[in-house]
Amino acid sequence: MNDVTVPPIPLSLQHLPTVGGLVVPWVTPRTTDGRYLFGSVDRERMGRALLNRWCGVCGLPLEHRAVLMMRLSDLPRQCTSEPALHPWCAAYTSESCPMIGGRLEHYRSSLPRLDTNMLSAPDAAARQGAAAEPWFAVWLAGYRVITDHGNLAASYAGTRPLRIRPITWRLPNIF
Repeated sequence: MNDVTVPPIPLSLQHLPTVGGLVVPWVTPRTTDGRYLFGSVDRERMGRALLNRWCGVCGLPLEHRAVLMMRLSDLPRQCTSEPALHPWCAAYTSESCPMIGGRLEHYRSSLPRLDTNMLSAPDAAARQGAAAEPWFAVWLAGYRVITDHGNLAASYAGTRPLRIRPITWRLPNIF
């Protein structure tokens, strides 16, 4: 499941750095030696994005609609620690991120090398080498910031999502 197709970068994301032709999301941490840690989140930027209602990809304010990229295991809890995205940033993420786009069958088997001032994601060890989960785009008019297992999270509990769209959920072929 290795896809080498690089989607075009939308004009709205041209201000961000790129690696291998892919946009580096605003919340992606960068080590002191210059490496971007795709699949990881800068916890300070994540918190700022959640609290200020900024997009996790472009870092700009969210306006009318927000999209949460959620794993199947996040849906029953109606929250995720990932910041919300603009609809166009969510569309680019669905195409460009190999995990969200369903091109990876497992999470990485080794944790990234972090700088001494960085922390691993709270569930990084549990995901290490685990099978990838289906992903969904949850469209919202707004969300609340809550604390979930000691971490800030975007929650839509108590409100009705505008739409929940499967990204990688595959129904079995029964015909």
